[in-house]
Amino acid sequence: MGHPAARCGRYADRSVGWGDDDSHNPKRVFDPMMPRMGHYQPIPDTEDQTFSDWLQGQLDEILSLSETPPRCPLCQTDGVVLFARAADPKPILPVFRCVSCDVHFRRTTGTPLSGLKFLNLNQFIRLLSQQRPVTDAATILGVKPVTVTRWIKRMRLWILHLDPTGHWEARVRLGMEIRPDLACPRCGVTDRMHYRGFAPTTGDRRYRCDACRHTCRLSHMLSDQEPGFVLEHRVVARPQSPRSIRTRDPQRG
Repeated sequence: MGHPAARCGRYADRSVGWGDDDSHNPKRVFDPMMPRMGHYQPIPDTEDQTFSDWLQGQLDEILSLSETPPRCPLCQTDGVVLFARAADPKPILPVFRCVSCDVHFRRTTGTPLSGLKFLNLNQFIRLLSQQRPVTDAATILGVKPVTVTRWIKRMRLWILHLDPTGHWEARVRLGMEIRPDLACPRCGVTDRMHYRGFAPTTGDRRYRCDACRHTCRLSHMLSDQEPGFVLEHRVVARPQSPRSIRTRDPQRG
């Protein structure tokens, strides 16, 4: 039979999940053995180096300080001239002017990255493909979690703009809350399961059903599946904390 954690690990290598839109292919890959938070054990570095290298190349191009005029994003003509060189503090990027339609623009104009200010961009790129929470990334980057969330959202939109097939966007895992797509063995509910830490003696992944409060080890559940079973995950929105709800409650002033 082997160690239960080892059996779970084999499934973890093949587990898949999907993003906010189920139509995106290929599916996003998740490892159920990764800790959700870094409170009790450190979150390992799971950077997708191929993705990071590709994204870095795309960003180097759009954030380039080159003064060679690109095409006009509005009329798509080549009649563009340099209007202002990049300077400190502003403009951060070169500004160009289209002679045909008299539009002033930067290379980021008209993209989801327009107006976005990144801090520690190289580190953010390395984190984007990793399976870790926004709060952990915010601590590493030295910014607020809401800022990281905004960066992730804009970056995902831009990546889909570059590659509408979703191949590269599917490699983004930062800040995604996942749930195992399994039915509870006790009550049969399929959408109320979530991971609940690890068994202290074996390190086996545990999960809990919010409907009947049943707790079980993931390896036990997987051992009952048919040969060739692949564990899939759903990406869900993290619910608001009671503190934020109380803060926004108009009845409380």
